[in-house]
Amino acid sequence: MPVRPFSVGSLLFVLATLMAMLAAGGVAAAAKDAAKIEPPEAADETAPEVTPRVDLEPKPPAPPPAPPPASDLEASPLPGPTETVGMADRLYVRTPGDEVVLFPGGRVQVDGAGFPRQSPKSGVYLRRARVELSGWLGRIFYFDVAADFVPSPEDANAVAPSALSATDDYVSLVPFGNRLILQAGQFDAPFTLENRTSDNYTTFIERSMVARSLGVPRNKEVGVMAHGLLGDGVFYYSAGVFNGNGPGFRNFDNQPDAIGRLVVYPFAVREGMFRRLEVGGSGWFGRHVLGPAFPLQATPGGYPFLMPRWVTGQPASTLELLENGYVTAFGGELTLPFGNRFGIRGEGVYKQQKLGEVDAAPSVGPITPLGNATLKGFAAYADAWFWLAGDDRMLPVPGLQLPQRLDRRYRRSFEDGLQLAVRGEILKEDLISDQPTLGNPTRATTRVISGTAGVNYWRGAFARISLNYVINMWSGTSETIKALRAQGMLEHEVLVRFATAL
Repeated sequence: MPVRPFSVGSLLFVLATLMAMLAAGGVAAAAKDAAKIEPPEAADETAPEVTPRVDLEPKPPAPPPAPPPASDLEASPLPGPTETVGMADRLYVRTPGDEVVLFPGGRVQVDGAGFPRQSPKSGVYLRRARVELSGWLGRIFYFDVAADFVPSPEDANAVAPSALSATDDYVSLVPFGNRLILQAGQFDAPFTLENRTSDNYTTFIERSMVARSLGVPRNKEVGVMAHGLLGDGVFYYSAGVFNGNGPGFRNFDNQPDAIGRLVVYPFAVREGMFRRLEVGGSGWFGRHVLGPAFPLQATPGGYPFLMPRWVTGQPASTLELLENGYVTAFGGELTLPFGNRFGIRGEGVYKQQKLGEVDAAPSVGPITPLGNATLKGFAAYADAWFWLAGDDRMLPVPGLQLPQRLDRRYRRSFEDGLQLAVRGEILKEDLISDQPTLGNPTRATTRVISGTAGVNYWRGAFARISLNYVINMWSGTSETIKALRAQGMLEHEVLVRFATAL
């Protein structure tokens, strides 16, 4: 059978089939070779650039650079703890997303005092016993509430108000971090550095006469305040409007007081021995119309040297001093540290206050001043401290009282510290009355010079044992001072405190 020759169409069909088969084989070979290619980071530098396969694991990103050290005047930018319950600077309980962060706490201060005199009595007593709770609701609402369980004295008029237990109870709006804090409630008045330092961390057992006697004798006020840190912690400001009647009262006379404080930390943004150096001032202006009773003044141990209530006349009647008229006060402060172990601090306050002399228990009708008085006073102190063990970074920066946060500024919570300190102070007061026949025993001059030596053992910021020796010297022409000098020119006190605070 004859064989038919290939036609042109048949030849083209065969060629197309062979080319298709060769192309398919080439693709398969190329895919096989591609599977043997090393990842880009392992390839030879002279090899041609190859696009990595999509299923290769991406290279992890480089870690971010470490943040610069933050000043202890402001909260650290580092993220806070992630546990639900734990310890930062304080015990905390938090929700996973930090919608609610709580800081449960409390403080117990057991004091002892010894006096050569028979009054006040030597012994041990409970100074403070508080249950506290502070925290955050959302990102911008902060609160602090507390209750004190120390029994009130039988006669509050015989005790200086600075010795009475009063707690912080306030709420805050914190929209811009520590730059702006709007605070309303009852808290330490923003006047003098010592008054804005918690009694948990004061260098001595009691505050100086600058704050305790003349500047802010009631310690706390009820009102509204704005405060915060500006310029990376270089400037601290606080200013507010208050009732001016002390803690736990509504406004007596519908007259508000304006109180404020401004502080500069010139070296806060750099590390060095003067990082906590500060200079500042305080101001207070107000007016009262038959307001609260003028506060009693006493030594750290409770020995009174200015009595605003007295008995006079026949038949005997009880009179007292009420705040009645304008009050103006100014204060200055300076802290000079030399590193973290040694430093000196001083404050001074000048105050002028109008007072009314009234019947302490009027039988009928409204209170009517029987006489008018004016008090002019000046107080100042200087103290120095030295840490034999530990240093000042164990404690919060004095004078600020910023909201508690989860992030830590310095982890020294349970280290041991031993601190030595000395303080000298002076108080000068002149009281002028237009009715000397009322027999006011505080009329004329009151002078007190006081010195204190102290030692503190600290267990971080959570516990302390303190021992203070105080010597007071009286001088002046008031009847109260004359009676004290008749018993002796000098008055000695030995004070001790065992305290814990969480």
